[in-house]
Amino acid sequence: MPFYGMLLGVMPSISIKLIVLIHWILVVWALVGFGTSAYGWCNITALAIGIWAIADRQSVDALFMFIMMQLFSIVVDIVILAVYFDGRGTGVYKFSAAMCIINLILKPFSSVLLYQMYRDRGGEYNINFGPTDYQDLSGNRTNDAFSGVVEEDTEDEKSESLIPK
Repeated sequence: MPFYGMLLGVMPSISIKLIVLIHWILVVWALVGFGTSAYGWCNITALAIGIWAIADRQSVDALFMFIMMQLFSIVVDIVILAVYFDGRGTGVYKFSAAMCIINLILKPFSSVLLYQMYRDRGGEYNINFGPTDYQDLSGNRTNDAFSGVVEEDTEDEKSESLIPK
């Protein structure tokens, strides 16, 4: 069993509602004095998709989108902290930056929990970007990629085809 499989096996069962609530509180506190509009838009969009995942309990797509937005917002948070946080400022500024950092630290853990919920809902382990079967020129579908390949002629047939008739 791979290492991440062992980690996912011992994760506690936490509701999506709790994950969204914790991240919402941290985002609101981060927006008090530190947050930029990019930080706000990215995180509020991720939380809106999380609300969609709460509302549609059977949807694998909503949970997958929430995971992807969480992972994307990790990158955005790192860039925003690197660009805008200089360590100086008022107490409110430092508090907001601290909430942004705590939110950033919690996102990988919540992403792993969301991935476990994604698997529990029936999500696939791999991502398919296209059809898994092939269609030949006659319109027949097959899983065999080489079903329509014509075998090469033997040497005798090649020499006969070169002789003009």
